[in-house]
Amino acid sequence: NSRRAFAAMKANADLILATETVQLVPHREEHAEKYNSWMASEALLEATASERLSMEEELEMQKEWARDPKKCTFIIRDAVSSQMIGDCNFFFNDHDDDSACEIECMIAESGFRRRGLAMEAMEVFMAYGAVELGVTKFVAKIGFANVASNALFQTKLGYLKRSASEIFEETTYELAVRDASGDVLSRFKSVWARVTRDSYDAFEARRAATNA
Repeated sequence: NSRRAFAAMKANADLILATETVQLVPHREEHAEKYNSWMASEALLEATASERLSMEEELEMQKEWARDPKKCTFIIRDAVSSQMIGDCNFFFNDHDDDSACEIECMIAESGFRRRGLAMEAMEVFMAYGAVELGVTKFVAKIGFANVASNALFQTKLGYLKRSASEIFEETTYELAVRDASGDVLSRFKSVWARVTRDSYDAFEARRAATNA
């Protein structure tokens, strides 16, 4: 599973995953400037436990993510406008289980929150992980103060609370893909069946030609 996952993550460099409401596209250099402007927000830095980067550092970070076989990131776009609205990430950082990954999601554009887009993006992203990368367990670490993300993962996505750290002020949630009932994997297979997969470069070329 781990070899399959790491090979597939490199393949996501030219992969777009699309539904009627969201598009997950590879994090390219052209996205770095917008992403860097988002992270000027103290609220987003706190919510994502991130540090403010210069534009040069942002570009280097984007290149590092593209090279790292144990990380996977997509930019989230609104499908109607193709506007860049957030991102989602996998980290394969469990030394005892290389088919488990930590997952993150951010909707940075406030006008696109509370519209179900984060949930849809997460369903598509997790389906990609479970069906294509062989992920068997997702782990999410959410700060106590991030009410929206706690509700998203626990209430809407069905994650179970594993622990809470008063020191780090965060709750750790887990979702086992291959549960005894088989319902979780079936759910992701169903989601994956409605996702359109395409070459990102080809998709963007067609979109440019249509808008010309």
